This record gives sequence, C-alpha cells and structure tokens, in this order.
Amino acid sequence: MKISVVYPDTPAARLGLQPGDEIIAIDSHEIRDSIDFQFYSAEESYCLHLRRGGHEWKVNLAPEESGWLGVEFADMEYHSCGNKCVFCFVDQNPPGMRKSLYFKDEDYRLSFLYGNYVTLTNLSRSHLERIVEQRLSPLYVSVHSTEDDLRKRMLGLRRSDRLLEKIDFLARGGIELHAQIVLCPEWNDGEHLEKTLADLAARFPAVQSVAVVPLGLTGHREELTPLRTVTPAEAAGLVVSEKRWEKEFRSRLGIAFVYLADEFYLLAGAPLPSAARYDGFPQIENGVGMTRSFLDRFARQKYRFPREVKPVRVSIVSGELAAPILTARVLPVLNTISGLQAEVVAVKNRFFGGKVTVSGLITGGDIIGQLRGMERADLIMIPPNCRNGDGLFLDDLDLDGLSRALDAPVLAPQSGFTELFTYLKKL
Repeated sequence: MKISVVYPDTPAARLGLQPGDEIIAIDSHEIRDSIDFQFYSAEESYCLHLRRGGHEWKVNLAPEESGWLGVEFADMEYHSCGNKCVFCFVDQNPPGMRKSLYFKDEDYRLSFLYGNYVTLTNLSRSHLERIVEQRLSPLYVSVHSTEDDLRKRMLGLRRSDRLLEKIDFLARGGIELHAQIVLCPEWNDGEHLEKTLADLAARFPAVQSVAVVPLGLTGHREELTPLRTVTPAEAAGLVVSEKRWEKEFRSRLGIAFVYLADEFYLLAGAPLPSAARYDGFPQIENGVGMTRSFLDRFARQKYRFPREVKPVRVSIVSGELAAPILTARVLPVLNTISGLQAEVVAVKNRFFGGKVTVSGLITGGDIIGQLRGMERADLIMIPPNCRNGDGLFLDDLDLDGLSRALDAPVLAPQSGFTELFTYLKKL
C-alpha cells in the first residue's frame, strides 16, 4: 500500500515516513489494501515492512505507538466485473459520461466497505477464506436466481459459479449476507422467484434479508438483450405475493425476510407498508422502504414547521415516480404555511430516456431543461440522492452550475424539510 499522506505528530511522522513510501507487510502478512492494514495493525505491537524506492527496511511499533499510525493510502485497485448481465445498467449508459461511470465493479471489499452489491462470481477459495478470517461482514450479494442454468443466462456465465456453495461457506464462517434479486419479467419471476426465495430462506440467519427490485431500462439499449419492465398488474401481483411471503417467513424466521422495492408499490398504486414491516430497514439504500422512511420523518417534522415565513416560491424537484407521493402528502402541509408557495416539479429523465423515473438518476441538465420553461422560483429543492460524494450530478453538473443556470439558490437537504425552514430563516 502506497502512503499518500503522513500527518504530523503521529507515529508515522516520528518514524520518518513520507508520502510515496510503501507498506509491504505487517509481521509476516502481506498488505494488499487498507483492509489488510487495519486488520493486521490491530495488534498491540507489530513490525512494519517498508519500502522507499529500491530500499526496504523494518520498524517495530511498541504498544504505546499502536493505534492510528497517522497515514492515508492511495486508492486501491478495484476488481472489475467480467459478467455480461442482460439487465446491466452500466451497459445502458449514454455516451459522453465521465469514465468512472462506465466501470463495472465486482469487488467484495467495496461490498464490505460501502454496501455495493456483488455477484461473487469472481471469488476464489482464498478470497472466501480471507473474508471469513477478517470478518468482512456484512456483504451484499446480487443473486437474481439460484438456478444454475438461469443464473448463467442472466449473468452471461459460461459455467456455474457455484453461488450457493460460496454462500454456504460464508455462512459457516459467520458472515452476514443481504441479497438482492433484480426482477426481469419472463426471466426470473414466477416459479423461478419462488425457488430463489426458498433457497435463500433455507440459509437464514446467514442470509438476513432479500430485496426484490425492478430492472431499469434506459433508452440506450442498442444491440442488447430484449427486455421489458414490470407492468402495473405484475407489480400488484408482487405486492399480493409479498403478503404471503411475510406470513410464511415471520412464522418461520421471525422477520419478513423478503422486501419489495418501493417502485413496485408506487407502480401498483398500492399503500406503502408501515415502518414495522421493514424490520429495521436493512436494505433502505437499495430503495426498499425509502419512501416510508421519508414520509414518517416528514410526519414527525411537520409539527415543528413555522406557521408563517417571508413570501417565497419553492420548486421541489422529484423524479416522475415519487412526484405523486409528494403532491399528495407533502404539498398540502407546506401550503398551509402562510407566505410559502410550494410546487412539485416531476422531472422527465431525457438524459437516460427509456422508462427511468427514479429521483436518484435525475441529471442537472434535465432539471434545467424542465424548470427554465416555468415561472422562476426563489428556491429550488432537489433530491439529495441525485448527486455523488463529490457533489456532481450524473452529467457532471454541480449545484453552483445549476444555481447559475436557473438564477436561483439550490438546496439539497439531507435531513428532510426542516432544512428548508432553517435556510429560509437566514434569508
């Protein structure tokens, strides 16, 4: 691991370490990444094997120097995905995006660190053993199907990747797993879905939850496998099936175990489940229970909203899927506040095209294109999940660029609508 930063007044600084130095090993253990470093440096004392240029040396750290060494590392190399999934969203990206958005990661370390979903297809025995030894838990697994032939067709595999054997190995090692199934109509639904759920439930409690999510189809599918999206009738059928699954699994396992993505409820026009149905929201980052969590938070926050504000017009940006929820449940509350004129703007996703309607995939350019033709707002609120950690939309626009283009301040609240009123107080 190459050191990129050495902080002053730390053990690393006192040892004379410099940016560019490499940590080769701790004791006899090779250091391949930051996880290795954290795991093997947890001892009270240890020996660092270092390299600078062509020179190598060793340094012993005494107990009083253990703990945080005081360095940061250069980014590690990530394992890429060699699968050819028929529904892969990356394959449907339009041209001209930043390079990183075309990279398909398939790295169990990213699953452990950030909750990325991985198929486990590229895991070797040594990878599995490392996961168990270092307790890299929980992991998030893209299953899609537990039937070998179907999984091979869906993932573009030449031979079986022995998924269930890998899951069983990790289960014996005490690793917690959360699974997802990207539902593709006429592929892995119906009896195939029932078998996959049964196989995964048989591996509870190692497999703690299963999210069933719809595939996303953009307008950029030239020469890709023909697929179609879930119909409202099929979504309604899944909602009915989920009630049956919940009854069975709660009686057997004590939890619902299988959780549908919010999109199915919204597409079917069905009532959202209560928060209790989600058993602590283990898959909320996968769009499972996110709407319920938002609505419950809004219901708690509304009692702290002011009765009056200075006259202000606020445009609340949303994807087409969630806009009806905001219009029905949020606007009536906001528009009882004297001086506040709020509207929901359902942004059509022209950047990706197809049937992409979720808020997380809205681009800055589409927001600009939609709002420029409307009456100017004094403030624009956008969904917090449509930007990355660097503050960029998928089309590389940032908040400043969006604000300049629309000649209005832009707010991306992380903790709900209380941030709106905190902002308005400062005006």
